Amino acid sequence: MNYPVVTVSACMAALAALLIVAGCTSSSYDGKMNFSRETTPFSPGDRVPATCGFTTCHGLDLACGNHAPEACTMLYQLGDKCRQYADCVSGSGGTCSLVTGPRFASCKACVEKCGRSDGSDPQQAFACEEKC
Repeated sequence: MNYPVVTVSACMAALAALLIVAGCTSSSYDGKMNFSRETTPFSPGDRVPATCGFTTCHGLDLACGNHAPEACTMLYQLGDKCRQYADCVSGSGGTCSLVTGPRFASCKACVEKCGRSDGSDPQQAFACEEKC
């Protein structure tokens, strides 16, 4: 008799039904899911739209420009922590300016001190940066 085949088939059918029911009656759905996004047609030869942002991906040498990179590496470098205290802001006439505050200045000074004192040992420098 082929009971194992029938049993496996019945279990697979029950599992499939369970997955379908679970997906259709999920309580986490809030009714606000919107997957459509309005886009403008882009054809070869068109200019890439300018995006104001950091022109560098890592470190403390910050610069802003209208052609920020779309993607950066996931590598962490000394000083990346301080970048959260800086921003690039679009201005009138298509300008893109760097805006920093006192928190960035103090973070940068601390990280630079860590780099000078622990420059020969990167792990020590990163451990020092955590305290900034």
